[in-house]
Amino acid sequence: MKKSLLAASILLAAGNVSAGSFYLDPGVDYSATDSDQVCATCTSMKSQFTFQYESTTVINDGDANGIDTGDTLVTTAGLAVGGLAENNVTGFTPNEVFGANSNNGYGPNWLMSFSMTNLGGVINGVTGGGVPLFSYGPGLLELFVTFDGSTLINFMDVNIIGGEATGLGIEMVGVADFTNVDGSYNNLIHSGETSCAGSTGFFDIWTNCGAAMPISFFADFNTNVTTSDFTDNGDGTFSLTSNHDGSATFSIPEPGTLALVGMSLLLMGGMARRSKKA
Repeated sequence: MKKSLLAASILLAAGNVSAGSFYLDPGVDYSATDSDQVCATCTSMKSQFTFQYESTTVINDGDANGIDTGDTLVTTAGLAVGGLAENNVTGFTPNEVFGANSNNGYGPNWLMSFSMTNLGGVINGVTGGGVPLFSYGPGLLELFVTFDGSTLINFMDVNIIGGEATGLGIEMVGVADFTNVDGSYNNLIHSGETSCAGSTGFFDIWTNCGAAMPISFFADFNTNVTTSDFTDNGDGTFSLTSNHDGSATFSIPEPGTLALVGMSLLLMGGMARRSKKA
């Protein structure tokens, strides 16, 4: 119950931070004609990106009585499970609506993907239909860009704070991090409304103002249940493999908003402690 309350607190606090606009600059002008691009080598302004991916989750039936509350799980997803064709950012919102070149050649000329490995969680309950509800703890989401379909450049990471299953999908929150990434294309993503030291690039904002202006990440992972495969491994574990789609947003909250989010977490944490004592 305590982990479930904490995950709910994180997601509630994240909901108080509005998604921000952004654009991408791969450094090359792939457009054939002028469009609404922010700059010659940029996309147009975006509000979220959409994606598809594969995942494998192994649930450990620790008490040998079937999947129930308290059982642990580990999820691996994206490029750690499958290839680039099945695990990539499929587009943006808005997506090529202002002109044929508003994505500046995204897809045929360059592509983004991601990978998650060993993301741990715990079962919080099971729905009437037998669908396990769970929450995730901390983890790492690595983001990649490729210009040739084979060379993957890890341009940014997201430190996952936590997440939980909603019964129809998974909601997850985190913050951008550039500590252990490749040293190129780090400013691929730019904020459309926030700058730091004269730059709108996410890497520059993280480097110069990260303590006061963390780049927040919120993702809604929807499960396509028609392509899921649930297997009893016969050794006390169960495996769930699925194809998914979803969408994600970034935001850079002002310091005042951060204070409100922190207060929300403190208040809900206090509520959880009082409920435990009761």
